[in-house]
Amino acid sequence: MSRRTELENELETARKRIEEAPKDTPKEVTHLMWKEFNSLSVELNNLYDDDEIDITD
Repeated sequence: MSRRTELENELETARKRIEEAPKDTPKEVTHLMWKEFNSLSVELNNLYDDDEIDITD
Protein backbone atom coordinates (compact mmCIF):
# COMPACT_ATOMS: atom_id res chain seq x y z
CA MET A 1 0.00 0.00 0.00
CA SER A 2 1.39 3.41 -0.94
CA ARG A 3 1.95 6.15 1.60
CA ARG A 4 -0.72 8.25 -0.15
CA THR A 5 -3.31 5.48 0.29
CA GLU A 6 -2.32 5.04 3.93
CA LEU A 7 -2.69 8.76 4.59
CA GLU A 8 -6.05 8.88 2.81
CA ASN A 9 -7.30 6.00 4.98
CA GLU A 10 -5.95 7.57 8.17
CA LEU A 11 -7.53 10.90 7.24
CA GLU A 12 -10.90 9.25 6.63
CA THR A 13 -10.67 7.42 9.96
CA ALA A 14 -9.80 10.65 11.78
CA ARG A 15 -12.72 12.45 10.10
CA LYS A 16 -15.17 9.71 11.13
CA ARG A 17 -13.82 9.78 14.68
CA ILE A 18 -14.51 13.52 14.87
CA GLU A 19 -17.98 13.23 13.33
CA GLU A 20 -19.00 10.30 15.55
CA ALA A 21 -17.60 11.70 18.80
CA PRO A 22 -20.21 12.05 21.55
CA LYS A 23 -21.42 15.59 22.17
CA ASP A 24 -20.05 15.48 25.71
CA THR A 25 -16.49 14.80 24.55
CA PRO A 26 -14.13 17.13 26.43
CA LYS A 27 -12.86 20.08 24.40
CA GLU A 28 -9.26 19.01 25.04
CA VAL A 29 -9.93 15.65 23.37
CA THR A 30 -11.79 17.26 20.47
CA HIS A 31 -8.89 19.67 20.04
CA LEU A 32 -6.42 16.76 19.85
CA MET A 33 -8.60 14.95 17.30
CA TRP A 34 -8.70 18.06 15.09
CA LYS A 35 -4.95 18.51 15.53
CA GLU A 36 -4.39 14.94 14.31
CA PHE A 37 -6.76 15.49 11.36
CA ASN A 38 -5.00 18.70 10.36
CA SER A 39 -1.57 17.11 10.66
CA LEU A 40 -2.59 14.21 8.41
CA SER A 41 -4.17 16.63 5.95
CA VAL A 42 -1.01 18.73 5.71
CA GLU A 43 1.15 15.63 5.30
CA LEU A 44 -1.10 14.36 2.51
CA ASN A 45 -1.15 17.74 0.76
CA ASN A 46 2.64 17.97 0.88
CA LEU A 47 3.26 14.41 -0.22
CA TYR A 48 5.74 14.08 -3.07
CA ASP A 49 4.81 11.37 -5.56
CA ASP A 50 7.67 10.30 -7.83
CA ASP A 51 5.23 8.63 -10.21
CA GLU A 52 3.31 11.85 -10.87
CA ILE A 53 6.33 13.93 -11.82
CA ASP A 54 7.86 13.63 -15.24
CA ILE A 55 11.43 14.87 -15.15
CA THR A 56 13.13 15.02 -18.50
CA ASP A 57 16.69 16.17 -19.07
